[in-house]
Amino acid sequence: MKKAAVLLFLFAAPLICPPLAAQEAMRSSNSGVYTQAQADRGHQLYAFRCARCHDTGFSGAPRLGDGRFINDFIGKTLFDITDLIHTSMPVDKPGTTPKAEATEIAAYILSVMGATVGANDLPADDDVLRQIRVDLPVMPAGERASR
Repeated sequence: MKKAAVLLFLFAAPLICPPLAAQEAMRSSNSGVYTQAQADRGHQLYAFRCARCHDTGFSGAPRLGDGRFINDFIGKTLFDITDLIHTSMPVDKPGTTPKAEATEIAAYILSVMGATVGANDLPADDDVLRQIRVDLPVMPAGERASR
């Protein structure tokens, strides 16, 4: 009976408790996960695809950089953001934003939030994006607003 309980524990524990390696693999959005050049490209895409709603608050859309917009993303992963953009935006043509463009727009959003710029572009790779958690902005709100 003891042997069966030990075997059950050995097989069930990894299913119930996520592996430590997976927990440690999470990175912060403040750890330099995008480049300024990528954020600049994302800004251009944002202006084309997103600004008409998110700069005006049209139909209740959260305005880029305001507390509601930022708070909607805190604690989520970059996959959550890019997937939302890719599958649901723009609202009048959902699913028309390619994944690569959604990733560029996410880089721009990170720059507006004040996330640290890095040396490598954020890849449009779902597995990588799932491992990057969106953390609180590192810049004071006044500086974010001036971007």
